[in-house]
Amino acid sequence: MKVTKRKAVDGLRARQTKSPALELATPPSFRPVQLAKLVDTVPAGDRWLHEMKYDGYRILVAVGGGEARAYTRSGLDWSGRFPSVLWEARKLKVRSALIDGEAVVIDAEGRSSFQALQNALKGDPASIDFYAFDLLQLDGEDLTRLPLLERKAKLEEILPAKNPILRYSDHIQGRGDELLNRFCDAGLEGVISKLADSDYVGARDGSWLKIKCIKRQEFVLVGWTPSDKDRAFRSLILGVHEGGKLRYAGKVGTGFDTAEMARLMRTMAPLAQSAATVEAPRAEVRGAHWLRPKLVAEIAYTEMTNEGTLRHPS
Repeated sequence: MKVTKRKAVDGLRARQTKSPALELATPPSFRPVQLAKLVDTVPAGDRWLHEMKYDGYRILVAVGGGEARAYTRSGLDWSGRFPSVLWEARKLKVRSALIDGEAVVIDAEGRSSFQALQNALKGDPASIDFYAFDLLQLDGEDLTRLPLLERKAKLEEILPAKNPILRYSDHIQGRGDELLNRFCDAGLEGVISKLADSDYVGARDGSWLKIKCIKRQEFVLVGWTPSDKDRAFRSLILGVHEGGKLRYAGKVGTGFDTAEMARLMRTMAPLAQSAATVEAPRAEVRGAHWLRPKLVAEIAYTEMTNEGTLRHPS
């Protein structure tokens, strides 16, 4: 068959027109995620919007061409661990999208539970939900330079309204202190505050802040673990009285400056004993120096795990 120059040019144009569609036929690639800076107080003013802080795994969900993938915040492909989330993501009426959010398991009291999520990943992945809070790419268009409120509006449009697995993470603008107080009273994790007009830079630039609900309680100092660095100790071993017995409650290794560590070492020295003060997992108290249980310290933490140890103590 003879191909004229006109037909050859038309054929080339047709192939060029199809190229973008072909590119959209696969899920978008991973890109670095935006990170939140930990602060003590909620920022004031209507420039900030405030969302619930979930206690789960941060993942990016990428969809395109009937496929879906899940990436961790470090870029690992964890698609095999979130089958129900990705099954629902494949149904989205988009050519392609890259969605930022949190994989969570909601407990019987309506709270996200990190421990329940870990258990679900081992045996019940269908119980994992995904709360979406940002949209980085849609149908091949990079949205990261758009203001956050515009990105969230586009995200809400593509998510099904009452899907039990893919959920939109709602927000309020202003009144962040009120929201944090309500969340803390309900035993939730805390608040994420974000500048409403910020773009998505994939770094910790201060436009996203996290404020945690903090609990405080006195614990008995039952020992300390040595440091392999230039500091007096690595962590303090904690105990708590329960049922008439002193039990292991975890360790705390932050919140001390050099002077405080030196003062603690002087205070603890006369209380040293060779016998273990509490029963504890060997790996967690390797090389421990045990103390007679005479000292107490007020410790801040986010929650107590099912094993009875502290999360994020300081």
